[in-house]
Amino acid sequence: MTVTVRVQEIRRPALVRHVEFDRLTHLVRVARDRHGRVAELTGDPGAGKSWLLDGLAAGARRDGVTVWSGRCSEAGAGQPFHPFLQALAAWRGPGGRIVPAAATLIDVLGAAGDAGTTSFDGRHQLFVTVRRGLADCLAAAPGDVLLLLDDVHWADPLSVALLEMLIRRPVDGPLTTVVAHRPRQSPVRLRSVLDLGGVASVALGPLSYGQSARLLDGLAPETLQNLHDDAMGNPLYLTALAGQQRPADDGGPWTRGSLGARLLAETEPLPEGARLVLDAAAVLGDVVDVGAVAAVAGVDRDVACRVLTELRRRDLIRPVPGSPGTLTFRHPLVRLALYGAVDPCWRSAAHGRAARHLSATGAPPAEVARHAERSGILSADPALLVAAVHDALRHGRPAEAAHWVSSALRVHRAHGVEPGPALWRPVVRALAATGDAAGVRELARQVLGGPAGARSVAFLSSVTAALGDAGEAQALVLAELTARGDADPAARALLNVQAQFSKVLAGQTPARADVEALARDAAHEDRVTRAGRLALLGMCMVIGGHTVRAAEPLRTAARLLDGAETPAGSREGGHLLVLAWAEALMGWYDQARVHAERALSGARERGEAHLMAPLLGTLGYILYHMGRPADAHTVSLEARSVAHRIGRDDHVGLADALIAASWARLGRPTLPNGRDDDPVAARTPINALLFAEAALTGGEPGRALALLLPYEPEPGDLPEQVPEPVQVYAAWCYELLAAATLRADDGQHARVARWAEAAADAAVAVGLPEAAGYARLAKGHVFARARRWEPAARCYEEALALLGDGPPGGARARDLARAAVHHLALGPQAGLGELTSREREVADLAGEGLKTKDIAERLRISPRTVDVHLNRIYAKLGVGSRAALVRLLSVSEPPGPGPR
Repeated sequence: MTVTVRVQEIRRPALVRHVEFDRLTHLVRVARDRHGRVAELTGDPGAGKSWLLDGLAAGARRDGVTVWSGRCSEAGAGQPFHPFLQALAAWRGPGGRIVPAAATLIDVLGAAGDAGTTSFDGRHQLFVTVRRGLADCLAAAPGDVLLLLDDVHWADPLSVALLEMLIRRPVDGPLTTVVAHRPRQSPVRLRSVLDLGGVASVALGPLSYGQSARLLDGLAPETLQNLHDDAMGNPLYLTALAGQQRPADDGGPWTRGSLGARLLAETEPLPEGARLVLDAAAVLGDVVDVGAVAAVAGVDRDVACRVLTELRRRDLIRPVPGSPGTLTFRHPLVRLALYGAVDPCWRSAAHGRAARHLSATGAPPAEVARHAERSGILSADPALLVAAVHDALRHGRPAEAAHWVSSALRVHRAHGVEPGPALWRPVVRALAATGDAAGVRELARQVLGGPAGARSVAFLSSVTAALGDAGEAQALVLAELTARGDADPAARALLNVQAQFSKVLAGQTPARADVEALARDAAHEDRVTRAGRLALLGMCMVIGGHTVRAAEPLRTAARLLDGAETPAGSREGGHLLVLAWAEALMGWYDQARVHAERALSGARERGEAHLMAPLLGTLGYILYHMGRPADAHTVSLEARSVAHRIGRDDHVGLADALIAASWARLGRPTLPNGRDDDPVAARTPINALLFAEAALTGGEPGRALALLLPYEPEPGDLPEQVPEPVQVYAAWCYELLAAATLRADDGQHARVARWAEAAADAAVAVGLPEAAGYARLAKGHVFARARRWEPAARCYEEALALLGDGPPGGARARDLARAAVHHLALGPQAGLGELTSREREVADLAGEGLKTKDIAERLRISPRTVDVHLNRIYAKLGVGSRAALVRLLSVSEPPGPGPR
């Protein structure tokens, strides 16, 4: 991954660490008032200490403060007082000459290497002289003085002693001292001095995600999150990662870059033996132990232990929390930089020693294989590669497992052996479960680079298609068909069916002519292939509205698949998916549920998330139409999770629609993730219908109409219900439009009648009982709109008999039939007595001509609550619009006090 960040977009940590910077600034200002205050700034390498000191110095100079800055270094640790000397030498007066008072003090400190300073009396006399020199310097300064000492963990002993003097006996004068250091590398003496009372401390921990976002302004959230995690919140590593290519395994870019140079500079003072041990640790990996380091470096264990202790003191390596005896590098980039600087020949041999040691000590096969691969000895041990595949899978690393599969295929084929599908199929499934379509494509090419059976090609094509890559799925099948020619008719039949089935998995509908053409290979089909062909044929016929002709191939496919093993295998599971969806479209919900659940059971057992996503969506749809909204809601939530994980937005959209519809049917408000403005979620026929059902059930007929009518119709026209209409959905859709129009405030009798007429025509076209039920339901809406309760009740009861209680229209028919019978018996005004006091208030205000917004303001409720009340009022009174409500109220008696 390469991330390009403009220079001006990388902000200085002083600006993103504003809390720490403000606290440090406050401490300095307080110290100025008290004189002689010392503060410390701590943090890991790269945490931003130097940047904060620079920001502090710039602010102080703007305030007229004299700033003395000094920096310690490991190379200068042998020179007494070297940070103080550096700070004083940079203090210049007019003409660019060192201020005389500073020059005098420099001479005093420069002579401090004399033997006299080793005795107590000599050091006491020295510090008395230094205190006078500091006082003279402060007197010569035009105002306050800020002394900044950076990297004090490298300070020499006399500098630490002078710092202790400034803490214990502050100099009289406007001097504030801030020291920055790395606490892990600071000697005990320095830490004890800074622990003295009166030293304020500001610690720089890892950046938060928000701080990283401000530091790298303008990056996509996912990219930023990855960079933040890789950098572990360290601003130095974060900016380096953002400005360069992602580190390669060999560490080359980091060795050659500025960050690598900075990291490697820390190892320059190491003696040869220590560098050898450090290189061995870098070869081993991010986590090491003493025994492994000793074996790879070729040194005694005690020697390795002593060196690693010194490396810990330098904070190049650290103990692993919660894992006694193991060590890790300060940061993975440190290891990569060191690894890239190791001599390649020595590194290869070191990997070989690492592989032998780890194998002998029972390390995980994947870890052994990594070293064996880098040493060049991997080709001698095919069994290790197979073990590495299983090890990587067991630990949830499918991409690594795919790498070992590719290596295993090359090694086995070099020995004239072809590994079976048991090696690579679990890896393909694991890659698919994470939505890694590119990984699946690459592994498929590796697998198909050798001899592969038709079933292997079909499996890889199915997975590729289920991840949304229809073109690649088709290419895999066509390449195999071309290679085979006419040599194997049974394989050709299987692959031709697979070519059409992969379109279904990719979210497409095969052309019926293409599916019918598959019959030319019928004589060579096995049982599962034949069942798949017939299921595809039946599905195409149902979608095309030829439901009578679809019944026979679907029943035959069911007989063939029902005689197979339970749970279903991969091939059976895919064909059961097609069969279950086609049966659901036919209204055969019981059979569809059995087939979907059987296929889902097998997919779960094998971990085939690419099949689970469409199977869960299909099962959720079936359960919703069976009148089991709670079960449909549960299944659809899982469907959404799996579909999101594999990157199929279309399956996510169906799950969202099912969640919204089932949730509304349970009497809850529509969920926020059911967004009708989502082009995937709401602009497909089935999703729009489900969202419209949710809206209508939730008392929002206007929203239902907006979902089903993508554009305003011309006067007198009857628009299509949604883009790409499906004939088997048409009667349901037109009934929904009629119901929503009836419930809307401006519902017109003519429009309700025209929707009902369209529903009747659609029902005749498909010839399904469910479609006929929706047509009768729509006809009932016409009679209800005319307040003809007797024929309305009859139509609703006929619709209920055709639909049953399961489908959403069945529940609607049951409630409306009951309401129509009630109105028929009591008359329209009797319904007023059924209104609650709040509903009667809303009805009366609506009867006065108030709009929804005005009613909401008058009653101090939301406009949506007013709409919900109005829809309940319409249902109880048997009216279809606000105008009809006004007419009813105009002839009714004034209301008496009702129950609250």
